[in-house]
Amino acid sequence: MDHSLHSYTPALRFPDFLNDGEWEVKRLGEIAEFFKGKGIPKTEASNKGKTPCVRYGELYTHYKEIIDETQSFTDIPTDELFLSNANDVIIPSSGETKEDISTASCVIKDNIALGGDINVIRTPHNGVFLSYYLNNTKKDEIAKIAQGVSIIHLYNDQLKNLKIALPSIEEQKKIVDCLTVLDELIAATNGKLEQLKAYKKGLMQKLFPAKGKTVPELRFKEFEKDGEWEEKKVSEIFHITRGYVLPTSETKNVPDGEYRYPVYSSQTANNGLMGFYNKALFKDAITWTTDGANAGTVRFRNGEFYCTNVCGVLISDVGYANPCIAEIIGAVSKKYVSLVGNPKLMNNVMAEIPILVPSLAEQRKIADCLTSIDEVINLYTNKVTLLELYKKGLMQQLFPTSK
Repeated sequence: MDHSLHSYTPALRFPDFLNDGEWEVKRLGEIAEFFKGKGIPKTEASNKGKTPCVRYGELYTHYKEIIDETQSFTDIPTDELFLSNANDVIIPSSGETKEDISTASCVIKDNIALGGDINVIRTPHNGVFLSYYLNNTKKDEIAKIAQGVSIIHLYNDQLKNLKIALPSIEEQKKIVDCLTVLDELIAATNGKLEQLKAYKKGLMQKLFPAKGKTVPELRFKEFEKDGEWEEKKVSEIFHITRGYVLPTSETKNVPDGEYRYPVYSSQTANNGLMGFYNKALFKDAITWTTDGANAGTVRFRNGEFYCTNVCGVLISDVGYANPCIAEIIGAVSKKYVSLVGNPKLMNNVMAEIPILVPSLAEQRKIADCLTSIDEVINLYTNKVTLLELYKKGLMQQLFPTSK
């Protein structure tokens, strides 16, 4: 089928619905009733209580398209609350950004209390379908109709005029079944990822000495008789320097030809990778963020790399720059960050941080152990990223674009 003339026909359709024609265009107000939730003060919400509840801020920090269980509960009498009907679609009516506010979720259970600053859309159509649709095709449009600068508001009267395209109830269900199976896979993969992170954290607590101790609880057999770890200042085992200012115009987003060394700026998303540069300043070193919100975040950098002037660098000619020592420093570095004005952890402060270190041989053994766990963690992290990208691309195919 040629979809170029049918902008309300999705590019990808299940075989049962290939001959169903265009989706029917309606305003949201034609197929739904609108309500507002009732205020649930923060002091009245907790992880215990008689009535499960949703507060507006949780919609863009915790929930996705489907709400089947809540993280909050309240003991406010039910006659003072606004309670959900299963299939209600809820959207925050206020937020800090337009992206926050253009977030829809479907409550699939009755009698969940919906807090203030929540728009409630009650419809006979499939609420989960509507949530996926609003979060995909209509997200930018919802963001545009929201009002405000410092605090953004979205009103039911604005939502009522939103044009949407709807297939049959049967096709809505088919799309929901497809996307929920994918979301279950993403959730399961995320769950495994969190288990691995928790395992690594617990293992590190045993492999490194506890506070006030100089010997770890768990030790590899060949080091059981090695005695106490030795306390040293960072400056005693490292040459301490920092990166250099690098014009953005000299980096490339994709390695190409001579541009083959990663450039790190700070310990932000994607491990702070800015791009690629044709020079390498450092090799197998530990870096930390010196300035800003991430000040004090420590990473071991394997291989050759360039970094900018917001990265401090720890260099060792004998092998102290390794994942083991990076974890040891990272466990305490945040305590030394200056919070006066812009957070900072400068070279002179890093130099004086005391740490406990084992022998180089034990460091390498611990580093190998942590690296093997990190490799699995990275594998699952990449898998989650790919699944989310696949979901995004699939939704772009399953929902029609607007005229």
